[in-house]
Amino acid sequence: MDSPPLRRQQNLLVLSIVAIVFAAAAASNVSVSSNGNSNSNGHDDHQRDLSSITGTTACANCTPERCVSTTVSREHCGPCATGQPWWPCNLPGECYCSDDAPLEISNVNRQENLMGSDACSTAACTSLGGECVTSSPNVNDAQCADCEDGKQAWWPCNVLGACICKTRTEAPTLAPQPIAPTSTAGGTDDGANPIAPSPTTSNQSTTLAPSEAPNELTLSTRIREGMLVLDAHITANKIVLARELLLSPSMNGANANTFTYMGFKESLQRMIMTPIMVDGKDPKTNEDIEVPLVFYIGDMTTASDRSKPNNERVYGLVNVALFLATSYSDSLSNGSCDEINSDVVDGFLPVSNACGQQGMSYQGTSTNSDFREGSNFYRQSDSSPLVCAPGDEKYACDVDLNMRARARSPPVVSSRSGSGDAPGPFYCGPKTDYNGFTGHWSFEDNEEIFQSAKQNRLGRTDVQGCCFWGRGSVPIKGTCAYGKLNYYLGKRAADEGRQAMFPDIDFCQNPGAICHDKHPDLKWIVGFFRWITEIQEYDVGDFNYMKQLRKYVDDGFKDSDFIDSVSGIVSQGCHTPPCIEGAQFLREEKRANFVKVLKMLGFSVP
Repeated sequence: MDSPPLRRQQNLLVLSIVAIVFAAAAASNVSVSSNGNSNSNGHDDHQRDLSSITGTTACANCTPERCVSTTVSREHCGPCATGQPWWPCNLPGECYCSDDAPLEISNVNRQENLMGSDACSTAACTSLGGECVTSSPNVNDAQCADCEDGKQAWWPCNVLGACICKTRTEAPTLAPQPIAPTSTAGGTDDGANPIAPSPTTSNQSTTLAPSEAPNELTLSTRIREGMLVLDAHITANKIVLARELLLSPSMNGANANTFTYMGFKESLQRMIMTPIMVDGKDPKTNEDIEVPLVFYIGDMTTASDRSKPNNERVYGLVNVALFLATSYSDSLSNGSCDEINSDVVDGFLPVSNACGQQGMSYQGTSTNSDFREGSNFYRQSDSSPLVCAPGDEKYACDVDLNMRARARSPPVVSSRSGSGDAPGPFYCGPKTDYNGFTGHWSFEDNEEIFQSAKQNRLGRTDVQGCCFWGRGSVPIKGTCAYGKLNYYLGKRAADEGRQAMFPDIDFCQNPGAICHDKHPDLKWIVGFFRWITEIQEYDVGDFNYMKQLRKYVDDGFKDSDFIDSVSGIVSQGCHTPPCIEGAQFLREEKRANFVKVLKMLGFSVP
């Protein structure tokens, strides 16, 4: 039997969706004229602006045969005329009565809940002489052009509202077609609000079936309803999320926050809809295969083997909350994409912390020959969380000892360093740049002091080759993590013939690209990449992240040890922190941040 906290969470989810739907209906400004005919924005019955009206409303006085679609198969819109509240009847501008031809396809509000591959399809756009253009500041027209006529299924064509069809031609009125009866069997939420599966909804988990990987349209259709529900709930709490997480008081008035709400939202959609094809093994044959991974938003299923299927959307939202809370702890609260120098050693803040903080070496590798005795580099054991595991050596970046990089100046106070000012930004470069050793940061003088060499926790006194400090919302650190990013999303993927989100970026040679303004959402993408490939896939000993996430929700959000375990995996690579000698583990801070985000999203936490 569901616990009261869980029922409250489910009700909150349903209420937020209802609020969004009513807000959309209210925005249409529908009124009744003196002759009894419904008018919208001054148009008569046959020229209504349907851009913000859901199919359930638009087809309320229509027969199923005459309730037609804009982009989806028309048979999906028929049930809207009988009051169906779920997909696609809950999408503004998608389904409408054939008597009410839309005025123009180019309306952005109407297409904000459509993917570019749908909005720019032949039926919806190109047949009317339109063109696919961007409606997002992070996408350009050239990137949207391939969404036309189904040429491309991946980013940005699979992001809701990123690409739209631009035309002022009236959409054709389609002849009525018979519609086969549609089954509406489904579960209920607390026995009150009916929750029926979309005709296109199926199982969506963090790991997708390998056989489905090549067809991204199948993937996007399958999880679309779940993403819309999640998106509506996040949007309903947009103001508090932006104010409390992205405009932290700790910024002390600095206008330097590089993380934006729209960047988060668009990157989340992108990582839900675009699988990362990672190396894996077939469980039956043990053969090498590619396994598609996506950001987990809950399994959209009512399979008989699931005792509480209606909790799935809660699982997905809590996964988002964990991601945001971790991002806040590690980067958002500082307003910095680059890692902050914070590890005080013997009363000093060593500049050589760029090579690693909290007892971890960011240059540890089992492949690079420069990491040998006498080379003034400190090699870690193979059990280190930042070293590629045996068999994964192929991913690691080779360390270029002549590489130079500099972090952007931290905009905020580093509370963990105990100072009143921000520390100097990390930098790396050959020893000849700084006479062979680095010093420590002086907050009093606001500069690096070179009076004597200052060691980090592992004894490093230089920053040669030390360019792999943390970057991103959930920061990646070390040669192995950067190498995997390059292998799956960067230039190496493109060079070796694999699909790459950023084919022109070599993350091994240019790790600083993550924080560059040229790719404003990359800092979010990197965090999601790490979450998808490391956190969601974590299965060590008695701790499986996905199982523990569900257990945490099912038990009523009471197990704080779960938060500690996730924080430990992110910060130290293990679920039983502290697991690195001398490493700092901010247990109470991590717990408080997670509870803070859960409450922002409307959850009642004990």
